Amino acid sequence: MRDALVASTNVGVLLPSSKVGVSRERPRKTSSLETRSFKHARWPLLEALRPVHALHIYGAVGIAVFGWSLGHWTGFVSTAFLPLWLAGALVVYNLDRLKRDPADSLNTPERVRRHALLRRWSWAVTAAGCAVLLLWPLWLRNTPLLLLTALALPLALAYSFPFLGARVKDIPVLKTLFAPLVVLAAVLAPPILFQGLTVNSALLMAAGWSWALLMFNMVLCDLRDIEGDRAAGTRSLPVLLGERRTRHLLWLIIAAGAICALLHRWPILACATVAALSPLAFAAHRRRDEAFYEWLAEGTLFLPALVELGKHLAHHLVA
Repeated sequence: MRDALVASTNVGVLLPSSKVGVSRERPRKTSSLETRSFKHARWPLLEALRPVHALHIYGAVGIAVFGWSLGHWTGFVSTAFLPLWLAGALVVYNLDRLKRDPADSLNTPERVRRHALLRRWSWAVTAAGCAVLLLWPLWLRNTPLLLLTALALPLALAYSFPFLGARVKDIPVLKTLFAPLVVLAAVLAPPILFQGLTVNSALLMAAGWSWALLMFNMVLCDLRDIEGDRAAGTRSLPVLLGERRTRHLLWLIIAAGAICALLHRWPILACATVAALSPLAFAAHRRRDEAFYEWLAEGTLFLPALVELGKHLAHHLVA
């Protein structure tokens, strides 16, 4: 009798429809915090490098490398300007973060949280960048370069700080157009003014390709920020166009960059432009996490240097 009772209990455990031996305990749901912790555990290197992005070191190095590549292609000596590009980017980026913007909490909450933990470091990076902007032209004994830097820095900061009562990012469309134009001017103006770089069709095509790359980066990031910008009343280009037409614009920018490269007789660069930017344009059809924009979108600044590195490697292998 006892054996029969035990057997019936075992059957009850095996049969889901039976009320005997069935646990009423529901499976525990995984919290979002646990999910994020699991993701971070899978990518410990990216997690360790997050402060590099929170302090905008990654983006600033990207701008400096971008300027070096453009100098290599167009024939000017970039070494005199590399410290200024790096320091200027660090100052502008960090001051933009140090000035709190309500839209940032919606657009990049993880970066805002991490930067809040590193505010003292951000001030230190900003101070070091300002020192370089002052001391480097003095070291070169180039007073006109110092004056140009003194004029360019407030202009760049007008993106985040009110100038004549308004910020540049509050002016319709300028939030998207301003940064690519400032970066391109910062890279090309010094060699034109101080090294006699000739403005010709080749330079214009190189500038056109560079503008396309910088514009692609900015449009992609503003597409990420579209909800926060709408809530804050910032009328960026994606806000005005809408998400669908902005995604179409990304493809037009890729085409424009490839055409500029082909007109300049850079077929390798044209192919690299399409190959590198097309996956990002495809990926933009879905919402992505901040790491996508932190590392891949801003990583487009390294594209010309990677192309140049690939050319040198191919040359050495063939030789």
